[in-house]
Parts: sequence; structure tokens; C-alpha cells
Amino acid sequence: MPPKTYIVYILKNRMNRRFIGITDDAEAELRAHNKGQFKGTKAFKPWQLEWFSEPLSRNDSLRLEENLRHHKTNAAMLESITHKHDMGM
Repeated sequence: MPPKTYIVYILKNRMNRRFIGITDDAEAELRAHNKGQFKGTKAFKPWQLEWFSEPLSRNDSLRLEENLRHHKTNAAMLESITHKHDMGM
């Protein structure tokens, strides 16, 4: 059985607010956020999927998520970090 992989994703709303998370299915996660299933993002919907990573190990996805969250208000840094992990968008 192959090891489980994870995708780091960035959601963005019309006010340029971002949410960064980890999942195994970015499209399903987007639908759940837009249905209001998460208390922390419910008030800020609708969301769009801005970016997602290539499949990563659990440790790599946690490191990338932490790095992105640290820089989520700095668009230039986000661009730099996501470019290194470009798969989506």
C-alpha cells in the first residue's frame, strides 16, 4: 500500500483574505468551506481555490503549510514559496 499523501492548499475570498490548509482532496475541501462547514471560514465565503501543491508526505505538507501561514499576508513571499511547489493552478 503506497504511503498516504497530502495536498497543501490556499483559498482566497473576494476581500483577499486567505485560508491555508492540508487535505487529501482540495476540490472537496473547497466545497466544504463554501457550504459553511468550517466555523473559522464560514463568515468569509465564498472562497475560491487559489493554489494547491503537489502530493506531499505528512511531514512535508505540515512544513509547507506552516511556512505559507507565516507569510500569508505577503503576496510576494507566497508567490515565491508556491512557485517551488507548483502543481496546481
